[in-house]
Amino acid sequence: MSESTMGRIAVVTGAGRGIGLELTGQLLEGGATVFAGTRGAPSTELSSLAAKHGDRLQPLVMDVADDEAVAEGARTVAGRVDHVDLLINNAGVYPEDSGGLERLDLDAMRQGFEVNTLGPLRVTRAFLPLMRLGSERKIFHITSLMGSIGDNSSGGSYAYRVSKTGLNMVSLNLSHELRAEGFVVLTIHPGWVQTRMGSDAAPLTVGASAAGILQVIDRSTTEDSGSFRSWDGRPLPY
Repeated sequence: MSESTMGRIAVVTGAGRGIGLELTGQLLEGGATVFAGTRGAPSTELSSLAAKHGDRLQPLVMDVADDEAVAEGARTVAGRVDHVDLLINNAGVYPEDSGGLERLDLDAMRQGFEVNTLGPLRVTRAFLPLMRLGSERKIFHITSLMGSIGDNSSGGSYAYRVSKTGLNMVSLNLSHELRAEGFVVLTIHPGWVQTRMGSDAAPLTVGASAAGILQVIDRSTTEDSGSFRSWDGRPLPY
């Protein structure tokens, strides 16, 4: 972890387990203060991090699919700190997908949009005033290669793919809108990771994925804003 992480104030959504939990832990080890967003009460693992790192871990109950919950989350953070340096929009769902077009569950599609696409948009809008007061101004979206139009050679998984494609466009739009203010906005594919969503068959550990993502974050500059990267820094097609 670079020296720039010392004293960093970060907000991480979906921090109760998986990649979000690991990102939170590694940020804390690097000296950051982390507001760890979860939909419900903090997980046992997140509570253990709080016991280890004290006040530098701030649990934040915030359902990214709920407008008022996100607004209240931002107000809570603003009551405790005067700025945010880094926002990692990691919260996501893999909606139950019944298969092809004729059996497509439109409610699952709506759930995917609410969490995977609109969630990061809600969170970014709510925390933007605090981020404008920060020194790094970095916004990172954890997406999936399954949201890439250029890489889709197999189809399927409508709800997940389409919602992540929407997130990719949100991220690219934000990079254009906020570029003049010095923001760095990137879209990150975490790899196929050994999490509940990724399964034990995945080749990549959650620790390796998170470490790679944080390296990309630390090395990114305004010249990188708008790009789509893998966890190991490789450029990917939108």
